[in-house]
Amino acid sequence: MHGLIKSYVIPPYFLEGYVQHYDWGGYSFIPALLGISNKNQRPFAELWLGDHPKGTARAILIRPQPFGSSPDESRSKVGLDEVISWYPAGNLGYFVMDKFGPRLPFLLKILDARAMLSIQVHPTKEQAEIGFAAEEAAGVPIDAPQRNYKDKNHKPEAHVALTDFYMLHGFRPLHEIADVIASIPSFKALAPDFNLHIAGLEPYDERREELLRDLYRHLMLLPQAEVDRAIDPLLARIEPLYDNGQLKKISPHYWAVKAARAFRRAGSHRDRGIFSIYLLNLLHLKAGQGTFQAAGVLHAYLEGATVEIMASSDNVLRGGLTNKHVDVEELLKIVDFRCGPVELLSTTKQSEYESVYQTPADDFQLSRIELERGQIFTDDETHGLKLFLIYQGMLKYQRMQMIRGECYFFPAPYSYALEAIEPSILFKASVPAGGLYTNSDESS
Repeated sequence: MHGLIKSYVIPPYFLEGYVQHYDWGGYSFIPALLGISNKNQRPFAELWLGDHPKGTARAILIRPQPFGSSPDESRSKVGLDEVISWYPAGNLGYFVMDKFGPRLPFLLKILDARAMLSIQVHPTKEQAEIGFAAEEAAGVPIDAPQRNYKDKNHKPEAHVALTDFYMLHGFRPLHEIADVIASIPSFKALAPDFNLHIAGLEPYDERREELLRDLYRHLMLLPQAEVDRAIDPLLARIEPLYDNGQLKKISPHYWAVKAARAFRRAGSHRDRGIFSIYLLNLLHLKAGQGTFQAAGVLHAYLEGATVEIMASSDNVLRGGLTNKHVDVEELLKIVDFRCGPVELLSTTKQSEYESVYQTPADDFQLSRIELERGQIFTDDETHGLKLFLIYQGMLKYQRMQMIRGECYFFPAPYSYALEAIEPSILFKASVPAGGLYTNSDESS
């Protein structure tokens, strides 16, 4: 079987990504990247480039063409999961196969957020295994809307902004949270002594996490009537400013108004996720900047386009700004209550043209490669597969032309030389040869 397949399939494989048309998606970024029309203004939220069961990419298999055959006769489309299954160790690499099994350990995405995504958090691998087993034992169907754990894997993730990008990431420094609460009378009424409790605490005093956990738990478990009484007067004050264009996107008030209008509850109730907008770090990223979302870190994408890579998992626990299931008690078990400013991703030079975004994950590695016309990118590492996403420009591999928006899967044994026909930027997704990531440090 393997010999037959290898005799007529020519790597690398051109991948046709799987588009997710979630309501919050943008209308133009992903279609423009793919070079397709979107006259009907259908939302293009995410382009998935991987073998995830909820949306596997399809490999375009190129067979040698007999004389006189048409192009259609020389190509066929097969799910990437099936292609990998033909020869897992050869496609993924023995290193990747031994460590992660016969599936791609990561999922590469292009994401375009026109509207806000939910406040969310992802579990550690141990938490996922325990939660999955508990829901299986309780007989919760895997596709049930109230199901929290769809698989037994963790979901560390990293992303690099492709446009101006706004997001929430982790709890703000405790003194900033205290200042915010003190500045909003209806919030201060919910935690009148919070400022007094944190006064005099040393930076690494473990009571800081306890105080933050108590505050967040209190807000998340408030009766709905109290949530409304806290948020309604705030919105009455800031909505006129929003409507007059006086609120900027770097202000939590701007996103609070957007959230209130997007997630109005039945009976005109308020979404308690609005509290998180004020408790979390609000970031404005420029193209090229990014963050790493470790297990336990509350976060939300608010607006913009980004390239994202994550461990292949669908485990998400939500804390608001969504119409989907919110399980507060389970969420509180997962959230990391450390607080402070956000460290953006740093890069190291892998070669003259390649910069690697540094994360503690061993499921994936994301690189950015920039080439001027005529420059050639080579890579002789053969321990694992590589995915190349052409973001800008045009390249040549042997007699194959690679253009903007295309993605290619290079099996593990292949070394390659990619020549830029014009100035080009591409992203490379791979698995690092080393491994630093463990369950004990997932949320560090």
